[in-house]
Amino acid sequence: MSLVKQIRIAISVIILMVAAGCLFLGVYDDHRFMAEQLQKKNNDNANGLAITLSNIQKDNVTVELIVSAQFDMGHYRRIAIVSPDNTLMIERVNRHPHANAPAWFQYLCAVDIQPGVANIQSGWQQYGTLVLESEASLAYDQLWDTSRHAVLWTLVVAFLSYIVSGLWLKKILKPLDDVIAQAEALGDRKYITIAEPATEEFRKLVQTMNMLSERVKSMVTAESERLNTFNQQINYDEVTGLMNQSHFTNSASVALKHEGFVEGMLVLVQLRNLPEIDKQLGYSMTNQLIKKVGDALQQQMTHYQDVICGRLAGGVFGIFSRQPLDDFAVTTELKLVLEKLNAAQQLLQFQFVITHTKTKKGDDFADIHRVMEFILDLAEDQTAVPMRVMNANSIVTSRKNYLNQWKQQFLQAIEQKQIKLACYPVMQRHQQLYHYECPLRLHIDEGDQWLAAGAFIDWASQLDMIKTLDGMALEHAVEMLSKNTASLSVNVSAAAMRSDEYRDKLQALMLTVSQPARLSFEVAEEAAFSDFGKFKEFVNLVKTLGCMVGLEHVATRLAQLGDLHELGLDYAKFDASLIRDIHLRPQQQSLLRGLCMMVRTMGIVPIAEGVQDQQELDSLNAIGIEAVTGPFVQESLQFGEV
Repeated sequence: MSLVKQIRIAISVIILMVAAGCLFLGVYDDHRFMAEQLQKKNNDNANGLAITLSNIQKDNVTVELIVSAQFDMGHYRRIAIVSPDNTLMIERVNRHPHANAPAWFQYLCAVDIQPGVANIQSGWQQYGTLVLESEASLAYDQLWDTSRHAVLWTLVVAFLSYIVSGLWLKKILKPLDDVIAQAEALGDRKYITIAEPATEEFRKLVQTMNMLSERVKSMVTAESERLNTFNQQINYDEVTGLMNQSHFTNSASVALKHEGFVEGMLVLVQLRNLPEIDKQLGYSMTNQLIKKVGDALQQQMTHYQDVICGRLAGGVFGIFSRQPLDDFAVTTELKLVLEKLNAAQQLLQFQFVITHTKTKKGDDFADIHRVMEFILDLAEDQTAVPMRVMNANSIVTSRKNYLNQWKQQFLQAIEQKQIKLACYPVMQRHQQLYHYECPLRLHIDEGDQWLAAGAFIDWASQLDMIKTLDGMALEHAVEMLSKNTASLSVNVSAAAMRSDEYRDKLQALMLTVSQPARLSFEVAEEAAFSDFGKFKEFVNLVKTLGCMVGLEHVATRLAQLGDLHELGLDYAKFDASLIRDIHLRPQQQSLLRGLCMMVRTMGIVPIAEGVQDQQELDSLNAIGIEAVTGPFVQESLQFGEV
């Protein structure tokens, strides 16, 4: 029973007890007053009647008529005249008194009064003794009516008090709802703050909990900034701020092995006369030039999605795209950017050469890199000549690179519902299934080939059809939940996260799911932090529906992880680029250990993506990762087994 109901009942009981006490005292006073009045009435009426009878002739008929007239007034139970020798001369008795008050009430409120007695004179002699008793039923009726009205009004007042006290308490205890919500949020490790209420006791409690939330927020924010700084130190070049060679290589290698990767692009830019520049301008000026080149390349590549830039060696920069791009067009743009930057150099211009190639799923990054370095070496005598490297698999999807064709294929796939969800297990320790990752697959080509998301996601985004595909993936996931007992997770794009249409569908579908906690929604790190307000709204909606929500591909926005302290996220999946060869990278282990501790402080389960072998798994277990996914954990477990 809620506190409000208990207080309302307590107030009502107190009111009833007070009313009952007042009722008892009132009835008691009325009872005593009526007893006194009846006693006086007996005495007065006996004296008055005795005086009247004393002043008349004492014939029996006259006396009897006067006594009968008085008795017939109906207010008396008995009137009698007793002779001096104790002989009953006249007696009138009401043998069937009528009373509205019930017998039990008359018993409880019995009126004990004495009859009125007066002497009747006849000259100097006593004629007789008059005995008069008033009828007590009238007093009982009056007491009964008074008591009944008092009880009725008491109940009315108690009922009104219950209603009014409820409304009043609701207003007074309104801040308690917010306090309870904050306490529950803290219990779920959602460190939110609320406005301080006016009630002193609540205000002190809220101040304390707000202080706790602020301390945790400050702690995780400081820790996320520290870890981001550490990440910058070990994974990024201190001169340019771009990825260093090892981090760039890991990121590109992981992407090439990812099941969703279809085609990408790799570009190398080499500054040819860097030793000469260093010799003439010095170390500091050379570094400034390198940074300008790095900034120019990165700025130019911000026009494309899913592209990473790195400094691979002293004067060598790498650009890798996880999406299909026209590498020749991109390289031409980079050439123009570098020529423009070179033209602005006043002291000494740099020479550069660019080589580029397309990449496909399964390519070995080390091999491609080695070949491209060889091409750069061949171009030793050339300056500012972009070169294009084409391999046999360079154009994997060229025949589909037409927007209208993609649109028709999407519409056909949607109309014929040629989509499905793949299932990859995410395992906790002791071989316990956390959930299945369910990326979308689309059947566009003729035959049995199902395209991974990486093959069509860019085209779907350009055609603004990604929301539709996400909605169909959600429908499939709900259908799969009804047929299996395992938990599932589906990806949510940035467009779907912001879409009212997708949210409406989500709410409608969740009404049909008996265990919504079995369904998780994953938003990529970049999509979440690029529009954090919408991400926060989406998380609140998903949590309200009873589902789970997580962040995937966490790798670059480490400084913003502290912003998650009030969301109540269920898990965070760290990108495979942070996991790759973790057993060989002590500094990376320290970084990941710190990330695990920080997200666990916020109640978030840390999960590692892209685990490839037992060595990586052992290292992750020692670090504190609670669940893993990747090729190493996908072999034998089939959907529906758990």
